[in-house]
Amino acid sequence: MNGSLAGFEERRLAELKEHVAARAAAERAGRPHAAAERAGWPRRRMVLAVAAGAAIAAVASVVTVSSMGGADRAYAVTKDSDGIVYVTVRDFRDAAGLTRQLKSLNVPAIVDFVPAGQKCKEPRAEPVTDIPRGLYYAPRNIPGDDAGSGWQMQINTKLFKPGQTFVWTLAVDPVYGGSDTSTILMRDPVAPCELVPDDVQHVVPKMPFPEVTSLGGYRVEGKTVGEVLPEIEKRGLKVTYLITEPPPERYPGDPYLMYPTKQGTPVGADWFVWQADEPEKGVIRLMVTQKLQKP
Repeated sequence: MNGSLAGFEERRLAELKEHVAARAAAERAGRPHAAAERAGWPRRRMVLAVAAGAAIAAVASVVTVSSMGGADRAYAVTKDSDGIVYVTVRDFRDAAGLTRQLKSLNVPAIVDFVPAGQKCKEPRAEPVTDIPRGLYYAPRNIPGDDAGSGWQMQINTKLFKPGQTFVWTLAVDPVYGGSDTSTILMRDPVAPCELVPDDVQHVVPKMPFPEVTSLGGYRVEGKTVGEVLPEIEKRGLKVTYLITEPPPERYPGDPYLMYPTKQGTPVGADWFVWQADEPEKGVIRLMVTQKLQKP
């Protein structure tokens, strides 16, 4: 991990625990700062969250991997003679197929795919608080997969108790694309995923993204939208916005927050641009805020 980001990692884990306790179930979370560890953007994150007590409803173990690269197949689920199931996932879109394959090997699981800007209505069920040691091992990168195009984990099916289900939610990341995966062990019955607007805060870190080549070295950071737009239009480029705001309580330099439900807010010429990226050639995404953080 990038050493300069260690403090941010600790704060994000603390925020995740507080968030899960407040909602009585794990919501999507991530480690977007891990993009600084790669040459490209973060494209896929997995959050494995399990219930751990009344004060903290879940403890999360997080690993960040990339979704880029050619996958041989979307997923593979195998089981050995000791009842250990090995799960390898490279493409998260076939939620129904993954559910069927897991259940065929006696892994009680429900897998749901959630589009960007939405989430499953909570609570869906009661999180399990007495998880036996060895039920699962946290997901990790696939050995030899230099592109980081997926993750693998193992589950001991002999340690499941009757009436327990792994609930896997596969969601499109509303900031960077790719997909987030949260996995929670719950008690039956588990309610179906009812899609509702995503009001969860998503972290957008300050970090050195790849250079926005279409701007030819023109810097947008700290300028107003009114100052930046003429330069972008002069180059014949399209503009999109990611509306953000500083966190209510922060240390200087903390990341901005994005709420999907606020993305329809009109952007004024006096708004500030604090970062930009180029999600596709010829399209500049300005990350804007009404109030800049102090350095």
